[in-house]
Amino acid sequence: MKKTRRTSRVGEMVRDALVEIFRHDLKTDLGFTSITEVEVSPDLHFARVYISGLKEEETRETVDRLQDLRGRVRKFLGGRIRLRYTPELDFVYDETTMRASRIEEILMQVKREEGDKPSEE
Repeated sequence: MKKTRRTSRVGEMVRDALVEIFRHDLKTDLGFTSITEVEVSPDLHFARVYISGLKEEETRETVDRLQDLRGRVRKFLGGRIRLRYTPELDFVYDETTMRASRIEEILMQVKREEGDKPSEE
């Protein structure tokens, strides 16, 4: 989705409202998940919500649960934000943190292997 100042501002507003909805309005246990980013379409009719968490499998289950609760979450969102049209929500698992930890793990492994080699002087 194309990012403009307007869509960024609306994305932040939607993100803040969703955090409050997850804390207070939903009676579902979401575990240790967080909203990393909200991308809004240029016409403000669609929003993609990126979710991350500590455990990949639990987070993917939470994303599936949120996909099932989309309509309910959208209803709560409509009551919390002031937009002409409440965006359709699409919850997506954010793999950024998992990729970053995997890259860090590989770098640490390379560093250990470099330390095991005898120096050639």
